Amino acid sequence: MLAEIQGKISRTGSNLTERLEDNLTGNVFGVLRYIPFSAALGEVLANGVYPKSVGEEIRDIHNGFWADCIDFWPYDREGEIDALIEFENVMIGIEVKYTSGLSSDDEVTNHLEKQKAEEIYKSINQLARESRIVSRKGQDKNKLLLFIADRKSCKDVYVDISARGIIEKDVAFGYISWQDILLQLKNLQVADPFHQVMIQDIIALLTRKGFEDFTHMHIEAPQPINEHDYFKFSMQNKVKLSFETTLSISEGLYYEFGG
Repeated sequence: MLAEIQGKISRTGSNLTERLEDNLTGNVFGVLRYIPFSAALGEVLANGVYPKSVGEEIRDIHNGFWADCIDFWPYDREGEIDALIEFENVMIGIEVKYTSGLSSDDEVTNHLEKQKAEEIYKSINQLARESRIVSRKGQDKNKLLLFIADRKSCKDVYVDISARGIIEKDVAFGYISWQDILLQLKNLQVADPFHQVMIQDIIALLTRKGFEDFTHMHIEAPQPINEHDYFKFSMQNKVKLSFETTLSISEGLYYEFGG
């Protein structure tokens, strides 16, 4: 609904597919904004974001109602980030990917040895540009940039971006995968029955999108094991190896072996 309201989906729905990232963004975060931040999204991010230091900054946010704190696809000269969440002391930028990669990139790196301050270059990499958006709009707040994608993509992008040093110095960069969002949603303890329905709907959506992990293996024992009993283990199929020979060797004779 939010994606359609914001014009991310055409009136005829001609660009609406199961792979549309803006629709996924609106469906997930649009529903979560109806639940107190500390009870749902805050808990999910605090427990699932990597590195943990970034997640801990989110854990300190104790907002209840926050629907007026999030801005979807705000315009900026550097580009269009998927969401900006502004709290009293924290600004969070969120970039969402479903199946596509970053919209722009280059080979800029600012981690060269003995690099001078005037040699720091601005990258056109999508996340680098969005970090500048968060840095500028966050002003004196704590500033975070979160990348959300499939788990492998998240890790690969994070390692590459961190190694190149192209994120603004005052912006903490982290990521959380869709798989971990789904897992954290399942772990939520939500008392309100209306909120439970919303959470279950998002869980069903992300499961349908293919983000469910293999998390456990159930092995059922036929009966409880009693330490005072004895157990007998046997093999039904037995293999008998025999090296017996009926050949008798007579002393004094000779034998010839041919190939």
